[in-house]
Amino acid sequence: MTPEEKLLALNRTIEIARRCDLYRDRLPSRPLKSLDELRELPLTTKEDLRAASPWGLLCVPVSDLYQYHETFGTTGTPVSSWYTKQDLEDNAREMIVSSGVRLTEEDIVLIRFPYAISSAAHVFHEAVRMKGACAIPASSRSTVSPFPRIIDLLRKLNVTVLAGLPLQALLLAETAELLGLNPRRDFPSLRAICTAGESLSPAKRALLEGIWGVPLFNFYGMTEAGNVAADCEYGRLHVAGNGFFIVELLADDLQSSVEPGQTGRLVVTALRRQAAPTIRYLTGDRARWIPGECPCGRGMALEVRGRDQDVVRVGDRSFDLWDLEEIISHLPSRRFWVVAPTSRGLHFVVEQESGADPVFPGLVGTLADQYRVELAVDVVPKGTLYDRQELLAVGEVGKPRYIYAEEELRRSAHLKTTKL
Repeated sequence: MTPEEKLLALNRTIEIARRCDLYRDRLPSRPLKSLDELRELPLTTKEDLRAASPWGLLCVPVSDLYQYHETFGTTGTPVSSWYTKQDLEDNAREMIVSSGVRLTEEDIVLIRFPYAISSAAHVFHEAVRMKGACAIPASSRSTVSPFPRIIDLLRKLNVTVLAGLPLQALLLAETAELLGLNPRRDFPSLRAICTAGESLSPAKRALLEGIWGVPLFNFYGMTEAGNVAADCEYGRLHVAGNGFFIVELLADDLQSSVEPGQTGRLVVTALRRQAAPTIRYLTGDRARWIPGECPCGRGMALEVRGRDQDVVRVGDRSFDLWDLEEIISHLPSRRFWVVAPTSRGLHFVVEQESGADPVFPGLVGTLADQYRVELAVDVVPKGTLYDRQELLAVGEVGKPRYIYAEEELRRSAHLKTTKL
């Protein structure tokens, strides 16, 4: 899309957005003369969307509505999101075009995203349907589809693509192992895993790809704005094409833009949405543009490094989830962990993966020197942070929590620990 076409799409979106209560008095009544003028418009925060939900976000007649979704509300009052049929199809079509997974009509796709009030499962299901592939709706928020049943479905239905939170891919691997299966060997039809809903660092990607032996393709999006970006065939995240979104990365002052390579606050404007467009939405995520051309030919890739609220600060230093998972990647046990900031450093509690995990003397000191922070690492017995037997009994697991206050960590890690 040329800059002229993008400006036309932006002005059309602003015109639509001004029909709802939220944006009626926040956006100019005249067309913007350049894309640079977008920066003069006010940011939209999650608090703004909460206050206007549900009806204050609606820009079309009720007769035009096709689906309604909400955020889970884990961090506050849920935010509404309305879809026309065209909105849903556009979002799904962009997932097909942008993703390196390259779905075909020969694929059998097991969708482990929650078929609840959020949008991820429904949009991905629509993408599978539009591509002519077979969808297996196996919600993670249902006691009807516990982990052992999903393992059975993966094997007997020759599933080729698994879609869900990264945590689900990890827990399904754990379940397979509990049942005496090898994830790399005993699912020969599986060719790819599609993930969304959590930050996917290089360390976590390497962990999951190593466990399953297939490539991961990540999607970045949100109920409030839709699917914003997808991994190409080289595993790098790119903003959806065809003018669906305008992405800004702002400095902490929320005024100036950051340079490529610098981490900033991610702001999204959703174009081509009719029912409930979002203009300059401050997502709460940290991201950076990776300098240089991606081998796929689509320019700079986007690196989404996780939520602002998941940044751990020690003195004048900060560690986001990517940093924390990079530290964990050097340890002999990497699957389940939590961390708390201390007055002088980071305190990790890591669950032992097997009785044969080696404990290398001096490893923590080496890592402390490498990352220039004081580290304390406790290894707890397998099952301390997550009871594996629950995998055989329940089907409902939400998003993971990694960061605790030090007092919470001391209370939660009450079983015997071994210093690493």
